[in-house]
Amino acid sequence: WQRRAPGSGPPRGNGSVLFPGDPGAQPASLSSGRIAKVAIRAYVNGRPLFDEEVMQSMSPRALAELRTMSEPQRSERYAEAYQQAMDGLIEQELAYQEAVRKLEVGNPLGLEKLKSLARAEFEKQVAKVQKENRVSDEELRELIPTLKRQMERSFISMEYMRSRIFPYLLSRISHEEVREYYDTHKNEFIKVDTVEWQDVFIAVSAKLPTVAHCRKFAENLLAQVRSAEDFARLTAYDDGDSKFRGGAGFGTRRGEIKPAELEDYLFNMRDGEVGPIVELSTGVHLFRLVKRERGGQVPLNEQLQTQIRNKLRSQVADREYKRIIRELKARAVIEIEKDGG
Repeated sequence: WQRRAPGSGPPRGNGSVLFPGDPGAQPASLSSGRIAKVAIRAYVNGRPLFDEEVMQSMSPRALAELRTMSEPQRSERYAEAYQQAMDGLIEQELAYQEAVRKLEVGNPLGLEKLKSLARAEFEKQVAKVQKENRVSDEELRELIPTLKRQMERSFISMEYMRSRIFPYLLSRISHEEVREYYDTHKNEFIKVDTVEWQDVFIAVSAKLPTVAHCRKFAENLLAQVRSAEDFARLTAYDDGDSKFRGGAGFGTRRGEIKPAELEDYLFNMRDGEVGPIVELSTGVHLFRLVKRERGGQVPLNEQLQTQIRNKLRSQVADREYKRIIRELKARAVIEIEKDGG
């Protein structure tokens, strides 16, 4: 990457400068309606990338995190998120320019079709924003030029990268490759011991003033249970919060079960078994184990083989994407506007 010397290269843009990390910089977005000051942030083979494009591309998650931070962490995180967005836009611009260059020569009708599809997608997104009244008509008019430019670039660059990478995804991932990944990443395929269970809590109350009264009432309820459906109907008597989960007990793994007094019982019961009444100082619990999934190494069955193949294909796609971008960068002139143009 090159940094432009003052006065060199393409014509410089006009306007104020907002540096990445500047707390005064406000990201432009459809939700905020704020428009970034016009400034050129970089040139890719002589084509400008604008500051507001970078800011609109910043991760929503990163922007949400900024609201919870104080200085200097906030500025540091902002600068990091801004740089990530700019790197992504540079990669997108490289792929877009390469696609246009090839299609203009080899398939101009194909290029026009892609642009038409991009326009249709853009119009669909604008209609959605208008319907949801997320920004005013005036704010939307200000945003449209940048959004339209970015939609076309995003759409065409993605189609280009997909066309380059797809043939590699069609290559067969052999059983030996799947087995090798499984054998060398066994820690990824360990299932934790879990339980699915039902819980009914009978609390000490005016009607049941002691734990002994609660136990007696619970025993009478259990005497009526003959099936899973019978136990499920006991939710009507629950004084706890399991009724808000459809009768499900709280927690599925060791260390998560609440109340903890039920954990040892649950991990030593058979599927469908009803546990003993467990007394607490505030009442009693009736519980039933629906199903236990025993932990251990997941076998290399057909379902897991498919999962591993998909993961290996994703890794192939990621490697090929990075290789293509490296090639495009090696041939490109990328000039960073340190002062924002």
